[in-house]
Amino acid sequence: MIQLPPDFKQRMQAQLGAVEFSMFEDSLNAATPVSIRLNPTKLNKELTLEKVIWAEQGYYLKERPLFVADPLWHAGAYYVQEASSMALEQAFKKIKELNNGQLSLLDLCAAPGGKSTHIASLLSENDVLVSNEVIRTRVPILNENITKWGFPNIIITNSDSKDFELCGELFDVIIVDAPCSGEGLFRKDENAVNEWSTANAEMCSLRQKRIVDQITHCLKPGGFIIYSTCTYNPNENELQVKNLCAQGFEPVAFNFNRQTVGQHQCYPHQIKGEGFFISLLQKTSTTKADEEAKKTNSLKRIKDASAYQAFIKEESNFILFRDHVVALNERVFELVEQLQNHLNIYSIGNRVCEKNDKLILPSDHLPFSWLCNTEAFEIKSLEMQEAVSYLGKNAIPHQSKNKGYVCLQFEGVNLGLGKLAGNRINNLFPNEWRLRRSIQTAEWFTISQLG
Repeated sequence: MIQLPPDFKQRMQAQLGAVEFSMFEDSLNAATPVSIRLNPTKLNKELTLEKVIWAEQGYYLKERPLFVADPLWHAGAYYVQEASSMALEQAFKKIKELNNGQLSLLDLCAAPGGKSTHIASLLSENDVLVSNEVIRTRVPILNENITKWGFPNIIITNSDSKDFELCGELFDVIIVDAPCSGEGLFRKDENAVNEWSTANAEMCSLRQKRIVDQITHCLKPGGFIIYSTCTYNPNENELQVKNLCAQGFEPVAFNFNRQTVGQHQCYPHQIKGEGFFISLLQKTSTTKADEEAKKTNSLKRIKDASAYQAFIKEESNFILFRDHVVALNERVFELVEQLQNHLNIYSIGNRVCEKNDKLILPSDHLPFSWLCNTEAFEIKSLEMQEAVSYLGKNAIPHQSKNKGYVCLQFEGVNLGLGKLAGNRINNLFPNEWRLRRSIQTAEWFTISQLG
């Protein structure tokens, strides 16, 4: 039984009314729904599960399995995401209706990557997404999730919202999933209840206003902001929308859960999901000091890239970025040139190879990219036991007279690379992503079993 903070309870009773509040309180003591979203480039299939009706690739599970035991989860074939937050898809589809050109997007508060991977699945080939996280310690998990999702038109940055003020009006869409008091997480996270206070909620509201005020300077006139939180507090939600409207933004209606809304508060007694607020607004004015960020032309294309081109299935630009040979399209290249003077750029595009003066070494990130040309490798399909062992960084027993690299797959999805070594395949799965615990046979699970 959740013990709600008295101040929160009093506010919600006034916000909902006695009858609605009683249903709301009951819902917080019910089971938390479990939902996932498939990666359409890796697991493009219909599952025999209940659909999340506002997300094309979203599904509910009947119970929560041990996701870490599923090789397909490690391969980036799906993402475990709270269903309410998938409302982002409907807001973005409305934007696509109104602007079907090439889009530059910013996901400002992106870690651990749910919204960035979701948006990535909805982008066209020439759209570019900047996925930003201000907290340095959270960037590695963001990078892992985006790398495993496999889309090449993403730039990962580690910068504060104030740094984006200097970039000029570069973005067509900005997603602000703002840091908040976390009231919508009470059912699934006991710490959210314990950490809640009216003072913290007020501090969140002030921080949200600062973030939004700063970020509007890098949005193009006519561009869109998707503002969201996982809280119920009007000061963190409706008030921030009101502040944006005072700065020259207008609400835009979109379809969600069989309703037409400009903003919507999800409650767990009304929707199969957690507490979540979302709004869509369009910028109708410009700001005085905005200037487009200038290109620095310091990125150097690799001129003779034929050795790298063989590893991917599309023509691409190649640059050397932090000792990695990276594939990226022209739009990503141009945006990086405009951003790099103002932002800390953590990752660009997809890693293809590692820098080496004598050898061509395919990157351990390459198999996760949808650009990966599997014809460049020998393929070995792994059974569940082998896959779990591989994820634990063990060598795979294998007899072969061949030499070189092998692409390891589980149920047809790339899981990583190995290197042939006579009686075994040496393990090249990224060490920082390896399993941290033993998986027992009784815990084995794969999402495809449910399809």
